[in-house]
Amino acid sequence: MKFTFVFLALICIYYSRSAEAQVRHIGGKDVPVIKYPFMAAIAYANQHVGNGAIINSKWILTSASAVFFVEEALYYVKVGADSFTSPGFWYEVFHIYRHPEFVGWDYNIALIQLKDNVRYTETVKPIALPGDDPEFFTGKLLSYGQNEHGTRHLREADYTIVADDRCVNFLTDSSARQMIIDKQGYCLFGHDQGQFYSDAGAPVVANDQLYGLFAFAEHHGGVNDGSVATRVFKFTTWIQEKMTQIG
Repeated sequence: MKFTFVFLALICIYYSRSAEAQVRHIGGKDVPVIKYPFMAAIAYANQHVGNGAIINSKWILTSASAVFFVEEALYYVKVGADSFTSPGFWYEVFHIYRHPEFVGWDYNIALIQLKDNVRYTETVKPIALPGDDPEFFTGKLLSYGQNEHGTRHLREADYTIVADDRCVNFLTDSSARQMIIDKQGYCLFGHDQGQFYSDAGAPVVANDQLYGLFAFAEHHGGVNDGSVATRVFKFTTWIQEKMTQIG
């Protein structure tokens, strides 16, 4: 699938050119983690590679594209931190469960099982999975991705989240459009904002519920008019069954 090759190429760009503007989360504002205590930063080989959300004391939900590398021993999760470089709590990863049908951007969701239970505090708490499946709403995208100021502070940005024909017609790639048609994704529309691959897995939230996880932006990231998030409601049965099965 075309997106798979684009993703691999851009991962290489991210690690070799991580200081350049096109790899930065653009727009939004810095916020303290106490405002969003479910936030998790995902590191691979000591480098920030993605984001996720605490959904219970042993599990982090993220996009499969945020945990693309296969050597699980090199992954760690940081919670309770205002930025990726500020004090927080590190947890080792026990195992990563990518959706078994994950290919390219299809079924782009994963569960991270931690070795130890996270200790809940004012800055470390879970978020609820969505109880409904709206096709239009406003929400926040949250990320530790490197921003236009060169920092990795937790940042929130306002978006209009759409999953109807407006979204399908906006996207130019047939695989991206099919993701929306199959009710696996949302379009995120924002003004003068954009994302890149360090924003992978960034939670999309509204009404204290986790509705989405940033998946990709079509035109190689940077400033853009819209991007796509995995639609969490589609996968709630898989999430619950996997956590129950593993224990």
